[in-house]
Amino acid sequence: MNPISGFLIFCAFSGINLPSDGIHINFKGQELGLVHPVRRDNRIASRRAAPTNAQLDTMSNWYSASRRYVEIIRQDHPLQPHYGIALGFEFDAENAEFPYRPENARLQFKDFSWGGVEFSPVDSCNFTGVNNEVSDDLTILVDGYENDTIFGRFSGLLLSAAGPMAQLDSGVFRVFVYRLE
Repeated sequence: MNPISGFLIFCAFSGINLPSDGIHINFKGQELGLVHPVRRDNRIASRRAAPTNAQLDTMSNWYSASRRYVEIIRQDHPLQPHYGIALGFEFDAENAEFPYRPENARLQFKDFSWGGVEFSPVDSCNFTGVNNEVSDDLTILVDGYENDTIFGRFSGLLLSAAGPMAQLDSGVFRVFVYRLE
């Protein structure tokens, strides 16, 4: 059975709707569809050289076979987002058996209304989750990788540097990733 067939059977028996492109989650009781990559607002003049939309698109969804790592950034609006997610995890497309559970993963959930438009490790207002040898906040299962599209599901207990925690559940993703070497 190929990975796509297995994922379709899993979804049929578990009652999960197939994800459309992007990331779909339930966060704090709210269902969110984060389907837009980061985009440049051409209406705002900038004195510094800003990345083009093509560069931002690649930065928003990439897979490096040499580093064995995937990173996906999605938000609810291309230019004026309210919510966004950065999801990164180790992945080896050549040797993966599905469902594949990454041993190292990270996720940052951003509420842009709290200020700033960039994902930052020093952000104390937004939520993060990590899965590594020290912490097990996040569970990611990659259900398949075919034609440079990666798809799967995730959940976790996210933490904020300010103190509060928030449950993220029923997360699904399906994203075309650009191969970087």
